Amino acid sequence: MHSHVNRALGTKLFMSRILRNPRQLGAVAPSSRHLCALLARHASADDESPIVELGGGSGALTRALVEAGIKPSRIYVIELDHILANYLKSALPGVTVIQGDAAKLGEILPPDILGKVRRVVSGIPMTNLPESVRRQILESCFKVMTPEGAYLQYTYSPLSSINHKAYQLKKKRLGMSFFNLPPAIVWQYTKE
Repeated sequence: MHSHVNRALGTKLFMSRILRNPRQLGAVAPSSRHLCALLARHASADDESPIVELGGGSGALTRALVEAGIKPSRIYVIELDHILANYLKSALPGVTVIQGDAAKLGEILPPDILGKVRRVVSGIPMTNLPESVRRQILESCFKVMTPEGAYLQYTYSPLSSINHKAYQLKKKRLGMSFFNLPPAIVWQYTKE
Protein backbone atom coordinates (compact mmCIF):
# COMPACT_ATOMS: atom_id res chain seq x y z
CA MET A 1 0.00 0.00 0.00
CA HIS A 2 2.79 2.41 0.93
CA SER A 3 4.43 1.93 -2.48
CA HIS A 4 1.12 2.67 -4.25
CA VAL A 5 0.68 5.90 -2.25
CA ASN A 6 4.28 6.90 -3.03
CA ARG A 7 3.71 6.37 -6.76
CA ALA A 8 0.49 8.41 -6.70
CA LEU A 9 2.27 11.24 -4.89
CA GLY A 10 5.15 11.02 -7.37
CA THR A 11 2.77 11.26 -10.33
CA LYS A 12 0.99 14.25 -8.82
CA LEU A 13 4.30 15.97 -8.08
CA PHE A 14 5.61 15.18 -11.59
CA MET A 15 2.51 16.73 -13.17
CA SER A 16 2.83 19.90 -11.07
CA ARG A 17 6.52 20.23 -12.01
CA ILE A 18 5.85 19.70 -15.72
CA LEU A 19 3.32 22.52 -15.67
CA ARG A 20 6.00 24.79 -14.23
CA ASN A 21 8.75 23.80 -16.68
CA PRO A 22 7.57 21.58 -19.57
CA ARG A 23 10.81 21.89 -21.59
CA GLN A 24 12.89 20.55 -18.72
CA LEU A 25 10.77 17.46 -18.12
CA GLY A 26 9.74 16.83 -21.72
CA ALA A 27 6.95 14.29 -21.11
CA VAL A 28 3.21 14.60 -20.77
CA ALA A 29 3.05 11.86 -18.11
CA PRO A 30 5.46 9.71 -16.11
CA SER A 31 6.92 6.80 -18.07
CA SER A 32 4.61 3.79 -18.33
CA ARG A 33 5.44 0.49 -16.66
CA HIS A 34 5.88 -1.02 -20.15
CA LEU A 35 8.54 1.53 -21.13
CA CYS A 36 10.23 1.16 -17.75
CA ALA A 37 10.28 -2.64 -18.09
CA LEU A 38 11.85 -2.33 -21.56
CA LEU A 39 14.55 0.00 -20.20
CA ALA A 40 15.16 -2.19 -17.14
CA ARG A 41 15.75 -5.26 -19.36
CA HIS A 42 18.67 -3.47 -21.02
CA ALA A 43 19.96 -1.41 -18.08
CA SER A 44 22.00 -4.01 -16.27
CA ALA A 45 25.18 -5.19 -17.99
CA ASP A 46 26.21 -7.33 -15.00
CA ASP A 47 25.40 -7.84 -11.31
CA GLU A 48 27.80 -5.30 -9.86
CA SER A 49 28.46 -2.18 -11.92
CA PRO A 50 26.73 1.09 -11.06
CA ILE A 51 23.82 2.30 -13.19
CA VAL A 52 23.24 6.02 -13.61
CA GLU A 53 19.75 7.28 -14.39
CA LEU A 54 19.42 10.81 -15.77
CA GLY A 55 16.18 12.68 -15.10
CA GLY A 56 14.59 10.63 -12.32
CA GLY A 57 11.24 12.44 -12.56
CA SER A 58 8.63 10.67 -10.44
CA GLY A 59 10.80 7.58 -9.94
CA ALA A 60 8.91 5.24 -12.29
CA LEU A 61 12.05 3.98 -14.05
CA THR A 62 14.02 3.69 -10.81
CA ARG A 63 11.28 1.52 -9.32
CA ALA A 64 11.29 -0.66 -12.47
CA LEU A 65 15.04 -1.12 -12.15
CA VAL A 66 14.63 -2.28 -8.55
CA GLU A 67 11.68 -4.51 -9.47
CA ALA A 68 13.85 -6.07 -12.20
CA GLY A 69 16.23 -7.23 -9.48
CA ILE A 70 18.85 -4.47 -9.57
CA LYS A 71 20.09 -3.67 -6.08
CA PRO A 72 19.12 -0.12 -5.07
CA SER A 73 22.70 0.50 -3.91
CA ARG A 74 23.86 0.19 -7.56
CA ILE A 75 21.50 2.92 -8.80
CA TYR A 76 22.49 6.60 -8.95
CA VAL A 77 19.68 8.94 -9.98
CA ILE A 78 20.50 12.44 -11.21
CA GLU A 79 17.61 14.91 -11.08
CA LEU A 80 18.02 18.61 -11.89
CA ASP A 81 14.72 19.71 -10.33
CA HIS A 82 15.35 20.13 -6.58
CA ILE A 83 11.75 19.40 -5.56
CA LEU A 84 11.64 16.15 -7.54
CA ALA A 85 15.11 15.21 -6.21
CA ASN A 86 13.95 15.70 -2.62
CA TYR A 87 10.85 13.60 -3.30
CA LEU A 88 12.99 10.82 -4.84
CA LYS A 89 15.34 10.82 -1.85
CA SER A 90 12.45 10.07 0.49
CA ALA A 91 10.57 7.73 -1.88
CA LEU A 92 13.47 5.51 -2.98
CA PRO A 93 15.30 4.11 0.05
CA GLY A 94 18.72 2.66 -0.73
CA VAL A 95 19.01 4.50 -4.06
CA THR A 96 21.52 7.35 -4.30
CA VAL A 97 19.68 10.44 -5.53
CA ILE A 98 21.79 13.44 -6.52
CA GLN A 99 20.27 16.82 -7.27
CA GLY A 100 22.47 18.13 -10.04
CA ASP A 101 23.33 18.67 -13.66
CA ALA A 102 23.80 15.64 -15.95
CA ALA A 103 26.46 17.59 -17.86
CA LYS A 104 28.67 17.44 -14.75
CA LEU A 105 28.61 13.75 -13.83
CA GLY A 106 32.35 13.66 -13.16
CA GLU A 107 31.88 16.33 -10.50
CA ILE A 108 28.68 15.13 -8.83
CA LEU A 109 28.96 11.32 -8.84
CA PRO A 110 30.95 9.64 -6.06
CA PRO A 111 34.61 9.38 -7.15
CA ASP A 112 34.74 5.62 -6.48
CA ILE A 113 32.27 4.83 -9.30
CA LEU A 114 33.89 7.01 -11.98
CA GLY A 115 35.05 4.80 -14.84
CA LYS A 116 33.01 1.85 -13.54
CA VAL A 117 29.56 2.76 -14.88
CA ARG A 118 28.42 0.38 -17.63
CA ARG A 119 24.95 1.84 -18.26
CA VAL A 120 23.52 5.33 -18.26
CA VAL A 121 19.75 5.42 -18.73
CA SER A 122 18.31 8.77 -19.74
CA GLY A 123 14.86 10.27 -19.63
CA ILE A 124 16.19 13.73 -20.39
CA PRO A 125 14.34 15.28 -23.36
CA MET A 126 17.40 15.62 -25.61
CA THR A 127 15.41 17.09 -28.52
CA ASN A 128 14.40 20.03 -26.29
CA LEU A 129 18.01 20.91 -25.48
CA PRO A 130 20.45 23.11 -27.39
CA GLU A 131 23.12 21.14 -29.24
CA SER A 132 25.85 22.45 -26.91
CA VAL A 133 24.04 21.12 -23.81
CA ARG A 134 23.31 17.80 -25.51
CA ARG A 135 27.04 17.46 -26.30
CA GLN A 136 28.03 18.27 -22.71
CA ILE A 137 25.64 15.64 -21.33
CA LEU A 138 26.83 12.91 -23.73
CA GLU A 139 30.50 13.71 -23.13
CA SER A 140 29.86 13.69 -19.39
CA CYS A 141 28.21 10.26 -19.63
CA PHE A 142 30.94 8.61 -21.67
CA LYS A 143 33.65 10.04 -19.36
CA VAL A 144 32.23 8.19 -16.34
CA MET A 145 31.56 4.91 -18.19
CA THR A 146 33.76 1.93 -18.89
CA PRO A 147 34.97 1.66 -22.53
CA GLU A 148 32.20 -0.88 -23.25
CA GLY A 149 29.55 1.25 -21.54
CA ALA A 150 26.26 2.11 -23.19
CA TYR A 151 23.99 5.13 -23.04
CA LEU A 152 20.27 4.28 -23.25
CA GLN A 153 17.87 7.03 -24.29
CA TYR A 154 14.16 6.92 -24.85
CA THR A 155 12.40 9.29 -27.17
CA TYR A 156 8.84 9.95 -28.30
CA SER A 157 9.93 10.55 -31.89
CA PRO A 158 10.27 7.70 -34.39
CA LEU A 159 13.75 9.07 -35.09
CA SER A 160 16.76 8.98 -32.82
CA SER A 161 17.06 12.16 -30.75
CA ILE A 162 20.86 12.01 -30.95
CA ASN A 163 22.90 12.42 -34.13
CA HIS A 164 25.15 9.43 -33.41
CA LYS A 165 27.53 10.20 -36.29
CA ALA A 166 28.28 13.67 -34.91
CA TYR A 167 29.48 12.03 -31.67
CA GLN A 168 31.21 9.03 -33.31
CA LEU A 169 28.75 6.64 -31.70
CA LYS A 170 27.05 3.47 -32.83
CA LYS A 171 23.30 3.41 -32.33
CA LYS A 172 20.90 0.51 -31.99
CA ARG A 173 17.14 0.54 -31.59
CA LEU A 174 16.34 -1.67 -28.60
CA GLY A 175 12.56 -1.60 -28.83
CA MET A 176 9.34 0.37 -28.67
CA SER A 177 6.66 0.75 -26.03
CA PHE A 178 3.28 1.31 -27.66
CA PHE A 179 1.59 1.45 -24.25
CA ASN A 180 3.42 4.61 -23.21
CA LEU A 181 1.75 8.03 -23.58
CA PRO A 182 2.99 8.94 -26.16
CA PRO A 183 4.61 5.74 -27.55
CA ALA A 184 8.36 5.67 -26.90
CA ILE A 185 11.41 4.14 -28.57
CA VAL A 186 14.53 3.09 -26.67
CA TRP A 187 17.89 3.66 -28.35
CA GLN A 188 21.33 2.45 -27.27
CA TYR A 189 24.50 4.40 -28.05
CA THR A 190 28.02 3.03 -27.68
CA LYS A 191 31.49 4.19 -28.62
CA GLU A 192 32.66 3.10 -32.08
